[in-house]
Amino acid sequence: MTLKTKHQFHWNDDTLDYFQFQSNYQNREENEKEIKVFVETCCSLEEGETEEMLINDLIKQVYNEK
Repeated sequence: MTLKTKHQFHWNDDTLDYFQFQSNYQNREENEKEIKVFVETCCSLEEGETEEMLINDLIKQVYNEK
């Protein structure tokens, strides 16, 4: 039996804290651009993953979306 989780990926607490903090000082569009650059430059993809999947999941977790 597979447990479904709210989010697809586990992010380091420091990463989430940083982007959540940034969201208080820049608009969402700017924060999403910064998240995209972060994923493209700092994340390693595993089999079956795409950068878009990671970007979308991180954005959802930063903004506490489902």
